[in-house]
Amino acid sequence: MGGLRVLKATWPYDARKPMLIPLSILAAVTLATPLSAVPGRIQSAAVPGGTVLLQRFIRAVGGEAAIRDVQSMSASGQIDLPGSDESGQFSWAVADGGRCVFDMTFPNLGHSNFGTDGLIGWESLTLGNTNTVQQISLSTIESRRRRSNWFELALTLPARARSFDTIGLSTFDGTAAFEIRMVDETDRIHHVFFDSATNLLLGVRLIERGPLGPADVTIRFSNWKPVESLLLFHTVSIDHADVHLRLQFDQVSLQDVPQDRFTPPSTLKTTPPEKAILPK
Repeated sequence: MGGLRVLKATWPYDARKPMLIPLSILAAVTLATPLSAVPGRIQSAAVPGGTVLLQRFIRAVGGEAAIRDVQSMSASGQIDLPGSDESGQFSWAVADGGRCVFDMTFPNLGHSNFGTDGLIGWESLTLGNTNTVQQISLSTIESRRRRSNWFELALTLPARARSFDTIGLSTFDGTAAFEIRMVDETDRIHHVFFDSATNLLLGVRLIERGPLGPADVTIRFSNWKPVESLLLFHTVSIDHADVHLRLQFDQVSLQDVPQDRFTPPSTLKTTPPEKAILPK
């Protein structure tokens, strides 16, 4: 099974579960609307087309063949929460066959876990001394999986972009960059910035429109390091209006993940298994 099936995803988003509060901040990336002119943009006709820049980025991170070879991926790290002196912890793994597990712990808040062995999906939520475990549909698991893996953003741009047009030369946090207007398969618009020297993804800027009005959102990708055959970011920071969130990946691996990593909780009461929902 090709690696793109493991990595196929849309932008991270899940604002419905209490223990995924930080992900509700990240939800802004799925609610993009066009940005007005960005200060620092340098207009020039002599810039590469969007498709060329996308191809350069894919080559810079290791190439399409290396991406397709990915059969498993796992990661762990810390989440710096706004207004907290302590960091949350996260770990997750995805593998072919639709298997995945995502685990998040937040100081003084609790613990959240969801996943599937490819046959049964579950969710476990611990608040104080109370633990709730329930079976959830594979389609729900697949949706959450696609919304929770940040590397899927970078490595599946070609699969998700309906159009990818260069706006011009710009700057992103003081770095010379090419600014791209990306329209995805759902007609959402994202302004994407690639480093003009390294061709790596610098960040995304957009506007979220919610019940409290529009909010500026900036997502930054940095600290790129080799992970086997790929070059991957290890830091993601999100500015959502006045809220600042930072994810630091301490470990990223493309090695096979043991099957027991995807074993459902022993306390899970199950109904007959569903047919596995595989990433498209």
